[in-house]
Amino acid sequence: MSDQKPNLDIKASRVAMTGIIACLVLTAAGMIAREPLFGALALIVIVIAVIFRRPIARLLP
Repeated sequence: MSDQKPNLDIKASRVAMTGIIACLVLTAAGMIAREPLFGALALIVIVIAVIFRRPIARLLP
């Protein structure tokens, strides 16, 4: 049982890291394409990935 919590923490950290990387990519794409829509998507992705990282990590296998 004690092994499950660190495993969940590692998964949650990876979910947040993936969200941050996706945010950076979308922000760069928005600057290159001069589209503010990509910036808005980046904000949505970062909010979902960081705030809901633990529930998302629980859903992962």
